[in-house]
Amino acid sequence: MRAKGKGHTRGRPAVRVSAVLASGPAQRAGRAGDKTGGRKTGKRRTHGARSSKPAEALLTFRARQPGDDAFIMQLTEAQLGDVHQQSFGEPFPREQFLAYLRSGAPTVVVEKDGKPIGYYSYLIGPDGKMHVSAMVIDPAHQSEGIGTRVMQHMEDQARANGVHTMEVFVQANNERSLAFTRKLGFIEQFRVAPNSICFQKPVAGVARSGGPAPGTGVQPGQQAPGMPVGVPPM
Repeated sequence: MRAKGKGHTRGRPAVRVSAVLASGPAQRAGRAGDKTGGRKTGKRRTHGARSSKPAEALLTFRARQPGDDAFIMQLTEAQLGDVHQQSFGEPFPREQFLAYLRSGAPTVVVEKDGKPIGYYSYLIGPDGKMHVSAMVIDPAHQSEGIGTRVMQHMEDQARANGVHTMEVFVQANNERSLAFTRKLGFIEQFRVAPNSICFQKPVAGVARSGGPAPGTGVQPGQQAPGMPVGVPPM
């Protein structure tokens, strides 16, 4: 894949943007046992009742280490490779993607019960925007509400850093990503040829002062900075 000069972030490569999204939260119904305080009811007693709502998984977040790169590369190419090929007619940019990971851009590994299940990466510009470069979750853990929780965590992180606007690019032919992005409250701002749509969302509790600094941020017609974007499974 070829890098676009207009979208370069200082010292970091710019790569075309693509996105992927999975389904919404799974609906799991548990069976509650019959418990009547010791009275016989004609029904088989159980030793407790199980909630119909699944227990919320413990998610933890840590900075990406070099040893995570193989996992991140495999997961991203598996989830975004076809989307990228369809959108741009080019194979997934493995070398540029790896260069991005090693560039020092903030990249965070998402773990569930201590095991890596995904990651996200972002860039914060001097104009007070957080560009979400990627957010990808392993398909085995999609449909658990994890994607939504990760995006909420990112918004908290943006707020702590004084970011007033979050920004993400989604491909126009990726209907599930578009639906998820809009569900999170992101609003379409502009489009970039051939297929990218820029969405932005104000960060609650952070006031926007003045306009963007000259020459910063992504403007209509420019390529977004960073690596292919994955807004995966919720």
